[in-house]
Amino acid sequence: MSENNPLNRNNTSDEIKNNSASQTFFDKTLGDIDRTESTGKNDSNYEAKNKKSKERDCLNLKKIFLRSSPKLIILKSAEDLCSAGVRCATTQHDSPYGRRKKPLNNDELSSYNNTDTKNNSAKRFSSNNNNNHLHTDANNTNKKQCNKKKGHSVTGLMLRTLIGAAIAILASMSLIWTPFEILMNERLKMVRGLPAYDWWLNPPDEVLLRVYVFNITNAEAFLDGSEKKLRLDEIGPYIFREKLEHSDVRFHDNGTMTYRSHRTAVFFPELNELSLNATLIVPNLALLGMSSYLWDANFLTKIGFNLLLNKLDSQPILSSTVYNYFWNFSDPLVRVARSIVPHLVPVDNMGILQQIYHKFSDEVTVYYGPHNGRRFFTLDQFNGESRLGYWQNETCDTVQGSTEGVTYHQGIRKNDTLKYLRKTMCRVTPLYFKKALYKLGMKAYRFDLPMDVFSQPTDGHTAQCFNKPGYPDLPTGLNDASPCYYDFPVAVSFPHYMNADPIVCRKLEGLKEPDPEKHGSFVIVEPTTGVPMESRARSQSNLVMRPVKGIKRVEKFSDMYIPIFWAEYNQVGLPWYITALMYFTVIILPVSQFYISVSFIIFGLSLCIFTFYRLTKRKKFDQKPLYSYSSLDLLPSTPSTGSEC
Repeated sequence: MSENNPLNRNNTSDEIKNNSASQTFFDKTLGDIDRTESTGKNDSNYEAKNKKSKERDCLNLKKIFLRSSPKLIILKSAEDLCSAGVRCATTQHDSPYGRRKKPLNNDELSSYNNTDTKNNSAKRFSSNNNNNHLHTDANNTNKKQCNKKKGHSVTGLMLRTLIGAAIAILASMSLIWTPFEILMNERLKMVRGLPAYDWWLNPPDEVLLRVYVFNITNAEAFLDGSEKKLRLDEIGPYIFREKLEHSDVRFHDNGTMTYRSHRTAVFFPELNELSLNATLIVPNLALLGMSSYLWDANFLTKIGFNLLLNKLDSQPILSSTVYNYFWNFSDPLVRVARSIVPHLVPVDNMGILQQIYHKFSDEVTVYYGPHNGRRFFTLDQFNGESRLGYWQNETCDTVQGSTEGVTYHQGIRKNDTLKYLRKTMCRVTPLYFKKALYKLGMKAYRFDLPMDVFSQPTDGHTAQCFNKPGYPDLPTGLNDASPCYYDFPVAVSFPHYMNADPIVCRKLEGLKEPDPEKHGSFVIVEPTTGVPMESRARSQSNLVMRPVKGIKRVEKFSDMYIPIFWAEYNQVGLPWYITALMYFTVIILPVSQFYISVSFIIFGLSLCIFTFYRLTKRKKFDQKPLYSYSSLDLLPSTPSTGSEC
């Protein structure tokens, strides 16, 4: 090869020396092949005579390519780079027969091979044309594959750039509309399938109902008059689990939702140390209640009632199992009275828990949505009405602004008043801020039911909320609940008459000294989300015995307030997954959201810069030509078919 060949310019001096002998043999072999073809082209026995010699020459030529021309392999690798997507360019290069761009055409072949005939030249020219077509097709195919891979690669880089830009933009927006605010607003929307809605729809079984009953220990002595006070002994607790279910949920266009709330109580033996089969000595609620109801009846009515009592032999105190006292307490007097005056005696089962839960299903309409933030889940209607329908005073009778205690509005402040509706108390009761504390690692507020919640008001305007019109006023500390129980004479108070007028206990013995921590009511709420973390609602139901004159069997019970039972509704806590979500929302997210947003901004910008750098670098690399040489260009094309390998 000539010395101006680009390949030889890259060789070292050692390579030139090592290849000199092989190059000489290479040139000599080519010359011999051409001379042999020129002199023997008209000889019909040419191929037979020289076949063995030419096969040997072809073998020697292959050895030259393998041993003395290793750069052919390198050049083939360059062609592979082009196929892989690298832009390639072709330039002129030297061969032992001069500088050229492409294989010798037919005229050059004629000039070089002076002894070639026209037929051989035409044959060789046709062969070269066929080869050129094959090379062209192969090059076109490689070019298409190269462009395709290049397009895919560029598309991927552009996609990464767009992803990085999107991440950076969204992260920047999160500094304005923080994830905390978005999460809190989504909770207010009550979207089906989200944790806030699912938790409300099926609240966890974490509300325990503890019931304490009062057993009479001196029934005979009190009835025969030897003892003037009724001695009581508190027994309990009997523990139930209250299950709350919400169903038939309907959303309205005015920002309210209506649902049906249903509560049930299930006894759990594993939580109890006392048996429901134990025997109690308790007041006969049917006899005493009906007697108190007839306290102002006319003389004839009372005579008829006395005759009925004598015939049925109903006693004011009787024995019953705990289970019957809770769920199946009755008396022959009730069944007879119901058959006579069904509108006055609508039920024949006087079980104390049966009366609470047999119809503990109500239709409730509440506010929801971000635009009702301060009114979130406060009642708009209860059983289709904005009032309970128990009291004449609208202030006492309204349900608007109260809650069922399942959740409260977000962003609770210390000066807020939380209103709680419990149907058993027959009215809405307020809760006021008591103190701040920490619970489960989160700051919480404790709101207490005020000690004077059952006290008679002094303004006279709200007295109607405590006493039914036409009946004697109750002592302070008692709230009339008879409208909620078919006008049955029952009143609500704190357990053991805490903060009540001492007159209510003048004919009673055995009651415990009231303790606000044991007998008061409160709720501990997380102020940011409004989720109650713990609550205890305690109240006592009492039989109100008005002055019963003319009914001999019960005259000893006149002007008494006999405690029936007291109950504690205790939300003992929250499930771990609700607690974890609250902790993340209240503690972790507000502190970390800024750093998370900044980190995503940096990540998005870094991804954009990196991919842009890759695109720029690739563009420069594609514009730089890579010189490739075909191994076919290193040898001249000859018209001889006998020397082809």
